[in-house]
Amino acid sequence: MSEYRRQHPLLVLLDTGRGLISNIGVALVIAVSLPSSTFGGFVGAFIVALLALFALSIVYNGLRWRFFFYRYEEGMVHIRQGILFKRERTIRRERVQSINVYANVVQQALGLRTLQIKTAGVGVDAEVNLRAVSKEEAERIRQHLNKEGEAREGGLEEVAKALRALQGRDLWLAGLTSGRFMALFSVAAVALSQVIDYIPQTLIDQALARITGVPLLLGLGIVLALFFATWALSTVVFALQFANFTVRRFEDRLELDWGVIKRSHVTVRLHRLQAVVVQQGLLRQPLGLCTLLVEVAGGGAKEQEKVSVLYPMLRMREVEGFLRDLLPEYRLPSGATRAPERARRRYLFRSTVPMALLVAALLVASYHWNVPYGGAALLLLMPALLLGRSRHSNAKFSIDGDQLTIGFRSLGLYQVLIGREHVQSLSLLANPFQRLGRLRTLSISLLSSPAGKAYALKDLDASDAWAVREWYSMG
Repeated sequence: MSEYRRQHPLLVLLDTGRGLISNIGVALVIAVSLPSSTFGGFVGAFIVALLALFALSIVYNGLRWRFFFYRYEEGMVHIRQGILFKRERTIRRERVQSINVYANVVQQALGLRTLQIKTAGVGVDAEVNLRAVSKEEAERIRQHLNKEGEAREGGLEEVAKALRALQGRDLWLAGLTSGRFMALFSVAAVALSQVIDYIPQTLIDQALARITGVPLLLGLGIVLALFFATWALSTVVFALQFANFTVRRFEDRLELDWGVIKRSHVTVRLHRLQAVVVQQGLLRQPLGLCTLLVEVAGGGAKEQEKVSVLYPMLRMREVEGFLRDLLPEYRLPSGATRAPERARRRYLFRSTVPMALLVAALLVASYHWNVPYGGAALLLLMPALLLGRSRHSNAKFSIDGDQLTIGFRSLGLYQVLIGREHVQSLSLLANPFQRLGRLRTLSISLLSSPAGKAYALKDLDASDAWAVREWYSMG
């Protein structure tokens, strides 16, 4: 059993630095609110207010560090905290849902780590963060809360049953096919929408005049250059984020490590794992690639922690072997029952009607404002029809013993592997049109976060949907 100890004193400066941005905002409000003659004007008032807030933050964070203690022993961690109102907590191994270790650039430079312990529950008591402990200390606490601590005391070294690592060409291929460059375009568009109102109209007019004066081929070349530059940047960011990605299987848990700029070590207890998701994005599906995700029952008042990526990229032909080695509790189905043919028109209707309304609006705008090439909007109907057809053909389910697998497409293609014991509720829904067509929507709820997670498979044959319900009821 260790003695009560404190975190590293640098935690005071780290916490003060984290609150610097909010202190600047408060100091600005204070400086604007004070009379103009106070402290020599706005700048003087702002500096004085900022220094005062900085001093208060130092004092508060120092007291919080001073009165926070922890100690650990085999199978439990004890926490004692509180400046005015004292509070003691004991976290037992049986209640621990996950033990995660993170380190950003500053922490890595200082040799510190953040140890996050999540326990069963949805309140503030469901999470403990030790935000400034040494790498060795974080590892010792993690071992004491895992079964590997018992193995070490018995003179044994716990060995992983299986291991997979994403390295070399596969890491860069995963970055190239991640599709994150579209996210960068979205961020740029949102940022532009927020600042465009503050740009003088004369500057906008000048920019538009210059753009219209650029030859078409040169303009397309610039757009393509920006596109590929964004793609390259997103690939590098992905590679830095998931560098050295490793997943290891132990008796009762999975352990994941990844990252360069921010190092992450995440533990996923197997009893918390609710489902495995095989995701094929638009870029990865033609290449026979996929991403493996997991749905994990989370504790704490916040959203589910970021452990959803089980493996960033894998070839579809390797998925079965991956599951056999690391998660033999799950398997890919050998066959499937698909949505009936009579449900196709419903899938086509849902995908094409919104697009048809958009096309109609574009055509009306083109007619009234003489926008050139307005008729080209009709070409948008073809992708919508193809999407509806693909969604219908990929809507399927399979029952294999105690595992239910559902397949569907949104934009990407998904297969969700769910154990019967992890289904929180299973519902069959039908609107009047579905009842006339003898169709049902299958809705499955999982305990994947404080709010839960649900998957829906639409327009199954009623008899097939009832067969799934019967399978679940038998369990």
